[in-house]
Amino acid sequence: MERANSDTWSSPLLAGFSGEVGARLTTEPERLELAAGEWLFHEGERADSAYLIRSGRVEIVIEHPTEVVLRQVKRGAMVGELALLMHGIRSVSARASRDTELTRLTREQFEQLVLGSPIFALGLLRSMAAQVAGNRAPSSAPTLPGCIAVVALDLAAPVARVGAELGEALATHRKIAELKPDADRPESDFRELLKRAEAAHDHVVLTTDSPTGGDPWSSFCLKEADVVIAVTTGSPSPQWLRRSPMLRDCELIVVDAPLRADVHVALSPREVHVLHGADALTPCISGIARRLAGRSVGLVLSGGGARALAHIGVLEELENTGLVIDRYAGASMGAIVSGLAAQGVGSSGIMDLCRRLVIDGNPSNDYTVPAYSLIRGMKARRALADVFGEDRIEELQRRWFCVSSDLVARELIVHRTGRIADAVYSSMALPGIYPPIPTVDGRMLVDGGVIDNLPVEPMASRAEGPIIAVDVSQRLGMVPPAARPGLERLARRMRRLLTGNERPMPPLRETIHWTIALGSNDTVAAGIRHADLVISPHVEGIGILDWKQLPRALEVGRQAAREAIESAQSQIDSWRI
Repeated sequence: MERANSDTWSSPLLAGFSGEVGARLTTEPERLELAAGEWLFHEGERADSAYLIRSGRVEIVIEHPTEVVLRQVKRGAMVGELALLMHGIRSVSARASRDTELTRLTREQFEQLVLGSPIFALGLLRSMAAQVAGNRAPSSAPTLPGCIAVVALDLAAPVARVGAELGEALATHRKIAELKPDADRPESDFRELLKRAEAAHDHVVLTTDSPTGGDPWSSFCLKEADVVIAVTTGSPSPQWLRRSPMLRDCELIVVDAPLRADVHVALSPREVHVLHGADALTPCISGIARRLAGRSVGLVLSGGGARALAHIGVLEELENTGLVIDRYAGASMGAIVSGLAAQGVGSSGIMDLCRRLVIDGNPSNDYTVPAYSLIRGMKARRALADVFGEDRIEELQRRWFCVSSDLVARELIVHRTGRIADAVYSSMALPGIYPPIPTVDGRMLVDGGVIDNLPVEPMASRAEGPIIAVDVSQRLGMVPPAARPGLERLARRMRRLLTGNERPMPPLRETIHWTIALGSNDTVAAGIRHADLVISPHVEGIGILDWKQLPRALEVGRQAAREAIESAQSQIDSWRI
């Protein structure tokens, strides 16, 4: 943390204070500078100051027992005031997510402001009320990014084209302004320019073509941007990689080159777009613009074994509406269907592939000694490799992710890069049925449905547009297999011999699947709350492993989709591009 000389009360929140209030502030306020990733304060520390953010970003964090980022706070906001007013201990931590400048207010200065201005005190009360309401849980109301920076990570990156096409694409949805570097303008003018542009527009696009990022304009862009779009031809300059904390959570566009592992680790991007050929750039930028403008339709498909085949019928009906879907996600069997849809495979093609994958091929019959699992999983891996090939998530034109569960960290893993086949296998690896999947970084992955069988929340964490959720997990009543005619007496004897009970009961695999579904009920319910439209096919009577019921699953999916679309027709019409 560096200390900077104060330039008096130039913070936007304090600009109007003068005269008597200003005279009562007997001590000149102190300015601080934090580098990206540097902590301002930690939970458990005694509060002796509040801070006004002059530029940059500060993230409010719960550090224990596991780190959770609650929200991002930007220029003009205050942090640390609640604990200061209560003469208490910090309940959360604060860390700079970009290079940040702050004004530090001592307790005396802060109290003088509160006593000297009813307007300031009222604004403070509103801010604190919002904090009390949401301080122990991540924000559930993401907002659209107002300021977007487009930066070139190397000399060959087509940043001018990306900035121009992004502005043009955003302008079809929102009112935008574009600001570019001006060598004749002093750095002190940048904030005023941005302030005026933000006041009159929904989005402001800042573009910089500096290959190092060390100039004042580039630094300003990174500090002020809600979202950074970083463009590279595969090998960012060493100067940019040294400033990687400023680029974390960016939208990374890689042109005509593979994604380097070290770049992915350093930047930790929110999304990665690997493009091959100049023609791929324009549709990529259009998709980004729809997401940034909150006009991107998403589709999330739940797990559910054979019952998830109903998703294909839903997809067929959605195709008939002509609705453009930009974003896909899924868990377990829903990961397979959504992954194929994200590749651009139509509903009829998905039906044929699923018939070949799970009905004709039956990838779950390579039994093994049950030391780690009932089956080896090798047949399933080969089948997925045959269906998805070597295609990678970051190379998809549409955005897609699937989820798995880490048994070690007990957390949800969201797969946004890597081979699609590998991600899908992790998402469908039912514990006990398939062996867990160890990773090089120490994780132990199993079916995503263990933690979240309908992963709407990861998609809804950004305000990118409406979300359709298709859920077959809330109708997962057990379906004990019926004995063939004439064999019921023998079946009862076998059940008594094996279990001590004659009553019908489901097979082991269905019991495991049902147990997993019970464990993720809360997250499924939360996902439904985040969705704009929920489609719940009537899959009762279809067993978890009853793949032969594909025709019935398709029909109940079609019927549920038709009913949902009819009841929400005006809403769906408003989602059209």
